[in-house]
Amino acid sequence: MYQTIVKGNRLFQATSTGYGEPITTFGTTEQGETPVSLVVVALASCVTMCVQGYFARRQGKKDLPVEVSASYSETGFDLNVTLAEPITPDLETELEAYIADKCRVKQLLHPDLMVNIRFITDDELALIK
Repeated sequence: MYQTIVKGNRLFQATSTGYGEPITTFGTTEQGETPVSLVVVALASCVTMCVQGYFARRQGKKDLPVEVSASYSETGFDLNVTLAEPITPDLETELEAYIADKCRVKQLLHPDLMVNIRFITDDELALIK
């Protein structure tokens, strides 16, 4: 079970106390994290842990660096999963299925909401930036 208590003491500001340090959210991104940005953080974090879990369980790689950059717009979520080495199309398909099965945050989202996941290498990330 996951739980939190959220208090709104000022207009468009809320503080959540649940696990760890309290988190304050704001109505606009200029002030800090918003509730929607926390959903993006939650999805990217869950996908990161799923990719790490896949490689740990299936290939015994327990110290695999993974970076996920994520964005949200009205059309859905776009996630770039950066790995040190390229992966095969078959492995990409397996990872997508693993994420679909294991990512609880993705499962909480409306099924019509697009979640586009793209796997790239460190080298490809450098070209994008």
